[in-house]
Amino acid sequence: MNTLVNQPKTKRGQATLDRICAAAEQLFFKKGYHGTSINDITYKAKVAPGTFYIYFTDKLSLYKYLLISYSHQIRMNIAKDVKDCKNRKEVERLGLKSFLVFIKENRHVYNIIWESLYIDKKLFIEYYTDFASNYVKHITEAQAKGEMKNHDPEVVAYILMGISNFVGLNWIMFKESQEFDDVVDKVIKALDEGLF
Repeated sequence: MNTLVNQPKTKRGQATLDRICAAAEQLFFKKGYHGTSINDITYKAKVAPGTFYIYFTDKLSLYKYLLISYSHQIRMNIAKDVKDCKNRKEVERLGLKSFLVFIKENRHVYNIIWESLYIDKKLFIEYYTDFASNYVKHITEAQAKGEMKNHDPEVVAYILMGISNFVGLNWIMFKESQEFDDVVDKVIKALDEGLF
């Protein structure tokens, strides 16, 4: 991530970087990556156009920086919420709820992540394969403890990621739900009992 951004050395510099990132998020969400220029970003961030280049070499570097930031934020948020769980089923339940709450509060993340498929397919693939490889480690550990059945951990990772993504799309983006306990309980019940 450090190769994507020139990290600021002062609080003022960090505040400027944060404004640039916040402006880019809002504009990418509203106008899309291709519809947003660096001038749009700097104007919204209230910084001189040249200031952008103190931190980023180009718009794509900023976009990649945001993608990596989202992955990190989502993982850290989930890790914080599941740290006291006693088993993998509880981790999956609270992890799903944590993901849904995060996305509800940060709807722009969905748009920006999914748009990466059309900006550079490799970015989209890397985002999800990186997320999955981390997930596989946790699934393998849970299987070794007897907390999950011994299905292929990679397949299980993508199943669970798919559930999170599409439950999020339906209950947050389509239905704009405010409460998630019921749907999370239904997901875990379906996983626990099996579908067939």
